[in-house]
Amino acid sequence: MRVRAWQLLYRTTDSHGNPYAAVTTVLMGDHGRPPTAILSYESMIDAIAPNCMPSQVLRTGAPWFDFSGASGPITLSTTASEVPMIAAGLAQGWAVSVPDLGGVDNHFLTPKEPGYVAIDGVRAAQKFAELGLAARAPAMFWGYSGGGIATAWAAQVQPDYAPELNVAGMAIGAPVADLLAGIRNGNGTPVAGLPPVGIAALQQDSPEFAAMMDQVLTAEGKRLLAGAAASCTPQNLVSFPFLDFGSLLTVPLEQVLTAPLTQRLIGERTLGATAPTAPVYVYNAVDDELSTITSADQLVDKYCAAGTPVTYRREVVPSVVSPHAFEWGLGAPAAFAWLKDRAAGHPVAGCDIRTGTSPTTPDAMNSFGADFVGGMLAAILGHR
Repeated sequence: MRVRAWQLLYRTTDSHGNPYAAVTTVLMGDHGRPPTAILSYESMIDAIAPNCMPSQVLRTGAPWFDFSGASGPITLSTTASEVPMIAAGLAQGWAVSVPDLGGVDNHFLTPKEPGYVAIDGVRAAQKFAELGLAARAPAMFWGYSGGGIATAWAAQVQPDYAPELNVAGMAIGAPVADLLAGIRNGNGTPVAGLPPVGIAALQQDSPEFAAMMDQVLTAEGKRLLAGAAASCTPQNLVSFPFLDFGSLLTVPLEQVLTAPLTQRLIGERTLGATAPTAPVYVYNAVDDELSTITSADQLVDKYCAAGTPVTYRREVVPSVVSPHAFEWGLGAPAAFAWLKDRAAGHPVAGCDIRTGTSPTTPDAMNSFGADFVGGMLAAILGHR
């Protein structure tokens, strides 16, 4: 698949409502036709290191390993693993925007801000003449895990922040709607390398929280958090499987999690205070160890009660190693099939909630073959 790509620096808004800046990488097929829609793909960056951001990974093709790094040799970013999702969108004739969700300061888990960044990335693409995107072209948003958090924020802030956008639908995968539950459940599991990045991100956002943690972290804990902050997700997962974060503290972990300051910061980062008006597709593994099914259920209940059209899939996936990781791949085809229907203008209403193995439905399997495998083959073979 031949593509044209640009990187756009644009004005957006930070979590305090102040002007902020971000970069998005915008891609379209090099087939001589304007894109019919735009997909904002919110990558599951789950990191605060600059080299983990999509703008760097997609531009330079960052190496998978660098043995000179102090924090670990694995430099592979999660964005590299999400190329099939990007390629699937391009194969539909859509433009794809892949924003650096943390803006120029590489934030993570900051409230509202990733939603603003994603939305303004679409606005920037619409105003970029070379893309040729019509102002009322359908816009879709899609993300999983950290990207799902960003997509959920985009869905929630869009009605007031960008009412002019023609949002066809938003697919939200494993949005970790309860961060405290994610930290507690992820601790000591194969994905225990993710909570330390969340703690480091809170320290970056809040000097007050950083000072509190400085008082309770052991010397090894400070060293580990510094390494997590400097690494991308794959390295953190390899470095800290089954880590008990409490072993890095001089006080019980629960004392940190229940501290008033922690509770306030987590409360600000909890999804569901407002509801989207655009249709949303939510998917979450029933046994997800980070994005607990209870938190996803509660988020969907809030959306449905407010009148949001919701398609919700509570999916049973293998519990081997990590349901959170399995659902990333197994849930994607059905999510993409749903987005294609929204881009085509097919209506959806009400709340459709089901539990099962929906990744094996005919629409999902057709999407896997035609969109993901087909898109990747086109990319490898250089087809238009």
